[in-house]
Amino acid sequence: MTQLHKISSAVQSVTNGLQSRDSSQTPITPLNDGDRFSQEQRRKTVLFFNRLRLIYGHRFTLQWSDEKTLRLARREWAGEVDALSWEQLEVALGRAKEKLIEGDEDFYWPDVGRILGLAKTRHPAAHRRFRRSLPEGEAVKQNRRKVGRKGMARLKALLGGNHVE
Repeated sequence: MTQLHKISSAVQSVTNGLQSRDSSQTPITPLNDGDRFSQEQRRKTVLFFNRLRLIYGHRFTLQWSDEKTLRLARREWAGEVDALSWEQLEVALGRAKEKLIEGDEDFYWPDVGRILGLAKTRHPAAHRRFRRSLPEGEAVKQNRRKVGRKGMARLKALLGGNHVE
């Protein structure tokens, strides 16, 4: 039990040390963006992440536990969020809620990329519209048979089998 306590204490001290100072090797984007993002882009991104917070609740706050992390996530995804219309964002968030309600494991945690991907309408093959084609004419069928016979004759000759039928 004492060894477990020592391990737990060591892990806790390392965790506290990491939280108390920024030891990350990743460069941090400056917080004042100037004109990098438009007001509309900011509004859209903040609204999107606020809706995610409402949909995912506690899981959202676990994933983005502090304001700095959330700000960095917003900054990272702002371009992709802005590329979608307001209607597409509504569609994506609505579909994410449906998948969450259905128990889809891919949507248990707020995954921004997957959720934004829901905005695009996709039709599986069963629902895809295929180009109409006309029935083959008799001339096409005869030509295919002729080419097939020539090909088979060539193969028989290559295999040395005039006796093969």
